[in-house]
Amino acid sequence: MSSLDTLDVTVPADAGALRIASVEAIPLFASFSRLSASGEVPSWLLQPAASHRTLERKGQYSTLIRVRTDDGIEGVGECYGLPAPKVTAQIVRDIIAPLIIGEDATATDRLWSRVFSSMSGGGQVRGYFLEAMSGVDMALWDLKGKALGMPVHALLGGPHRSRVDVYASPVPMLDTPNDSADYARSFVDAGFAAVKLKLGRGRRTDLAHAEAVREAIGEQRQLLVDLNCAYTADRAVDVVRGLVDLGITWIEEPVAVDDVEGYRRVRQAMPVSLVNGETLFTRWDLRPFLVGGAVDVVMPNLARAGGITEARKLAALCETFHVDIAPHGVGSAVGLAAALQLSAAIPNFRIYEYNRLPNPLRDALTVDPFDFDGPSLGVPTAPGLGIELDWDAVDAFRAE
Repeated sequence: MSSLDTLDVTVPADAGALRIASVEAIPLFASFSRLSASGEVPSWLLQPAASHRTLERKGQYSTLIRVRTDDGIEGVGECYGLPAPKVTAQIVRDIIAPLIIGEDATATDRLWSRVFSSMSGGGQVRGYFLEAMSGVDMALWDLKGKALGMPVHALLGGPHRSRVDVYASPVPMLDTPNDSADYARSFVDAGFAAVKLKLGRGRRTDLAHAEAVREAIGEQRQLLVDLNCAYTADRAVDVVRGLVDLGITWIEEPVAVDDVEGYRRVRQAMPVSLVNGETLFTRWDLRPFLVGGAVDVVMPNLARAGGITEARKLAALCETFHVDIAPHGVGSAVGLAAALQLSAAIPNFRIYEYNRLPNPLRDALTVDPFDFDGPSLGVPTAPGLGIELDWDAVDAFRAE
């Protein structure tokens, strides 16, 4: 018998695995008071939407995640940071990092299930824990793309498109209808073909601001409306009736986010597209809305809805119900890049929310700016999420 007959050519199951060596969580805060020499912050920026009446926004928040393998490959992700990025960072450090260090970084689906199941039995299936999971998952996809030399949208089987349609958001809750009209007009001047207006201050005020903005941007541009859960179903129907008369058909969060029956009542009463999902976290949260025929467009935020792994499953679930995806756009440049990658890779994409509130975490953290031409954003094509961070800029906004 020759030596070749006894040669062991078995390849270990984990051969070539990219082992996770470290997980770093970096809470960031960009105070609104840094935006002006006086340090004064206008009330509309502290309370840009009805949902911020109780807890004002003091600035922009994020928790960045940096995952490194034992051979030096690195991926970055983002956890939704509002309003306490240090909380999300601590969850990553204390709970998630010990579960994934030493594991294969490319096994994104297995690691997602491992981390989710570690806390789901105790009811931790939403909120800060899912936001912490989201950033880690996003970083793993970025890392995997860099290791393979492919953008995430290609790993997901795309692209369906190389540019992503966007709308400007928001026209915040300003004092007068003329103020809202001027603010909306600035978006038109910047080239946007669609604009979103924040409402939720009572029927008369809402309609006055909506009428002014509609006149300012013209009939040829799309006007979207976000009520930020301001109403009960009966009051929402009354407000929406007036909005429909202005040619507005995108109605976002008219009632509480978990009010499936309320959404259904609004949808049955008025010929509108009902939009929900920025505060829903997983496919299990979304299922009753789809089964109940209570939503037309779903807005997952990839930095809180389980990252790319869960967002692609949300998109597939929505597609079976003929429901579109329009990702939520609040966050840093990292979450923006992830949303563009997903938007390019799914067939049922509708439009992306390009948030334009002052935000250096979105605008100042990347080496190169995003490719914006007015009505659309270009999808990054470099490996991973397709962006390179300026770590000196990141360090300037560290919250600890």
